[in-house]
Amino acid sequence: MLMRVLHLPVNIASIASHTVRGLRKIGLNARGLVLVNTPLQSEEALQVTAVDSRLRKHHLIWQGIWWLYQYLKWVGWADVIHWYFGASALPWGLDLRYIKMLRKPGVVEWLGSDIRIPEIASMDNPYYKVAFNNGYEYQSESHQKSLQLQQRFGKAGFVSVASIGMLPFIQKEFFPKIYVMPQRLMLSDYIPNYPNPSTTRPIIVHSSTAFVAKGTSAVLKAIDQLKGRYTFEFQLIQGVSRYDALRLVQKADIFLDQFVLGDHGMAALEAMAFGKPVVCYIKPAIAEKYPKDCPIINANQDNLSEVLESLLNKGKLRYDIGRESRSYVEKYHDTTVLAYKLVEIYKEIMVKKDRPQ
Repeated sequence: MLMRVLHLPVNIASIASHTVRGLRKIGLNARGLVLVNTPLQSEEALQVTAVDSRLRKHHLIWQGIWWLYQYLKWVGWADVIHWYFGASALPWGLDLRYIKMLRKPGVVEWLGSDIRIPEIASMDNPYYKVAFNNGYEYQSESHQKSLQLQQRFGKAGFVSVASIGMLPFIQKEFFPKIYVMPQRLMLSDYIPNYPNPSTTRPIIVHSSTAFVAKGTSAVLKAIDQLKGRYTFEFQLIQGVSRYDALRLVQKADIFLDQFVLGDHGMAALEAMAFGKPVVCYIKPAIAEKYPKDCPIINANQDNLSEVLESLLNKGKLRYDIGRESRSYVEKYHDTTVLAYKLVEIYKEIMVKKDRPQ
């Protein structure tokens, strides 16, 4: 029987869309069912229901009923549930109770502020500690919230899937075994456009989806320090569609990711897929766990202008790192390749679920 996999209930950084498409490409029957999709995410291969409190009351009620129907139908259809971000799909815990009642095996993939624990994140990251107390956008992050979410999914019989940067926050009392799974891209969406080594006015791009959490103030400070001494163009991506944001990244010569969280995100991988050199703050404890050939240029808030200075007059270097960046995501982050690893995880948890309790 062809394995049926349902992806729920959100599409943070388009990872659900990329994953469903990758699984379909290798022959699985995968579906994505998500609540509300923001303009910065890809909706491809997903069924989106916009249950939004801003809708008129009768529209909200109808959308809620429609979502409930879709949820019950497709959970019943699935052999495996792949859940993202620990987000709720139904109130009062009914979403996971229904899955547990049907004895559906499931994985929950943690993505960031769902289980990030400020006390742990601050231990070896002074930039996060300062940001958290000065306007940090994800104030819902807490030790209590993280434990409650993990306990909720652990009790429902889910196993944990996470990228390297999320591992410090996963509680082994709820998840004795953790599956490490890199973030994933459908690489055919990203046509490389390597930096022209002869360019004398390089374009630096930074996407500020969260001003404080991305360290945008440090980026702007570094740019100001370099103005007048170097010729370049700086573009700050804010409030634009996903299509427009990706086009700006595709034209860039240097991409600046984030300088607070201590790990790269999906935006960095998208820039690398376009063949761009990426500058990002990856804290030492995480950097040492990445492959040795990771080409991301590590910079923090204190040395960002110096790191950028080393790139601005070196077109050949930007080009070479751009080529390495594309090769890196092809090697480690291709959703079609990683889909096979996910299938092995799905098979393993299905066997465990079938064993007598």
